[in-house]
Amino acid sequence: MQTTSYSLGELLRRVKDQDLTIPQFQRKFIWRESQVRLLIDSISRSYPIGSLLILDRDPDLPLASRSIEAEIREGYPPGGLFDNAERRTEMESYILDGQQRTTSIARVFLKAHPKKLYYFDLKSIWESYSQEETSWICVRARGKTEPDRKENNRLLRADLILNQTKADIYVSEYLEDSDDFPEFNRNAAREAAASIKGIFETIRNYKVPVVTLDRDRGVESICRVFETINSTGTRLRTFDLAVARFFPEPDLRKLWEDALERYPILEAFEVDGERVLQVLYLVLAGREDRYPDPSRSNQLALQSAEINREWARSSEALAITYRWAQAQGARPKTLPNHNILVALAAIRSLCSSDDLSREIWRDNDFIRRWYFSKVIQAGASQASNYRIGQDFTALRRYIKNQIQPHPEDVVLNPDIILKIKPSDVRYKSLQNVFATSIRQDLVSGGNITSESKLHDHHIYPRNADKRHNLSSTMLDSICNRIPILAESNLSLNEAYPQEYFRKLAEQARAQGTLEGLRRRLRDCMIPGDPAEVAWPDSFALENFEKFCRQRAELIVSRVREVIGASLKVGSLSEDEMAEEDED
Repeated sequence: MQTTSYSLGELLRRVKDQDLTIPQFQRKFIWRESQVRLLIDSISRSYPIGSLLILDRDPDLPLASRSIEAEIREGYPPGGLFDNAERRTEMESYILDGQQRTTSIARVFLKAHPKKLYYFDLKSIWESYSQEETSWICVRARGKTEPDRKENNRLLRADLILNQTKADIYVSEYLEDSDDFPEFNRNAAREAAASIKGIFETIRNYKVPVVTLDRDRGVESICRVFETINSTGTRLRTFDLAVARFFPEPDLRKLWEDALERYPILEAFEVDGERVLQVLYLVLAGREDRYPDPSRSNQLALQSAEINREWARSSEALAITYRWAQAQGARPKTLPNHNILVALAAIRSLCSSDDLSREIWRDNDFIRRWYFSKVIQAGASQASNYRIGQDFTALRRYIKNQIQPHPEDVVLNPDIILKIKPSDVRYKSLQNVFATSIRQDLVSGGNITSESKLHDHHIYPRNADKRHNLSSTMLDSICNRIPILAESNLSLNEAYPQEYFRKLAEQARAQGTLEGLRRRLRDCMIPGDPAEVAWPDSFALENFEKFCRQRAELIVSRVREVIGASLKVGSLSEDEMAEEDED
């Protein structure tokens, strides 16, 4: 990585000669005029504007790119600072960070805005520049003519200051001859002109910091530096890089848009296009006995022919796998882990062309146990590409040798359940476990489907911590939460369970539907029998902690039904204790 600087003239020359281009993964130019004016004003005061981050074109990693959004005329600008600028390289470079700044500078000083012209208001500079105002930078609509000066020479077209001789003459003429300054004598006019010329000289001498990434550092290093330096904090996504890497053949953006239209579930779960590339790579690795590491570098090393051949099958397999996860209770906001689904989708893709591979999906109980034993783990959402490859390898070995991988042990007991917070991936996993058995709304009895709008309802209302001094941690725990239909949640509002469970029980007795209520309570892991008259009183405020522990025990039992012998009732590990303490 090299750090240097470009003079304004050198930067503009590289823009004009199209030595600097924008990778296709970059967003469009979006700056407002106020931002452009602030940038130019900062340059005029020698304020820092941040470094440009560029990458010289690498034949081994060609990225599709576009020109800067500036309409640069042939033969423009003539003479002045531009012609004298040093030319250090003939190599094309990509702007990874700094597109908005570079485009703004080009539009102002190369007269390159498609619809406007920039002028510097000489009178405003004299009167308000010292007050840190930016009003001296003016924008005018582009017309048939593009005069050097406007409004009795008060406005000087911005690009002309690159030609020092012409700019100095225009400034002197205006200050000495204009009626805008009746108080000026000749000396005062010359002093004012010298001050304005000094500002323009500062602009001409401005140095733009530039960080150039070494081409041989590898794509992982390039992305890491981009994400660290990028002023907007934007993550350089692998799929964005791949779009630029392979464009125009294949056009990954178009392929992904078509996939989202064909498989709405991918859009519903906010799946990234990178997931298809990961699946695709794993499929190829499985067929060719390559090491299954779906890293960014390996995705970008794919061949266009491979992508064209495998894309449709891989995207279909990914959609089928997300539907399967949905059948296991996952919703867009409660999906515990995308990475595990990549390994499963790759196996699914192999199934489409490998009769032996189909065996793994015939044993859905095993896949289900294996999946939940993976996601009901502390830190399960942090699985790396290495873990994806390991999961794929284990499942592929099952296909080839008919040896089932042993589901991971899950340490879970009521004490752990009570401590799991909504931010913990295990919370989402337990929500999925709930959803696999809750088919009817607890309150209304209405059917719950994958399309139903659910709310994560607090059984004891959340505000009970302030009203009745109940533990806020336990109120937010999974033990005090249940998915119910949105309309039911709104109807309950901040009601207490002793109150609304009494109404539900009385209504069920009156209608002869106690068995239906009893079944819904059992599915929702709510303790007690609604047929008993005193049942609602078990939800009195003084029984809150007892209720939470009873429910935690029922949740553990429900998890055991899902993952079987993989469940180990133990204590919190040191790592888990540390995670609890961090919050």
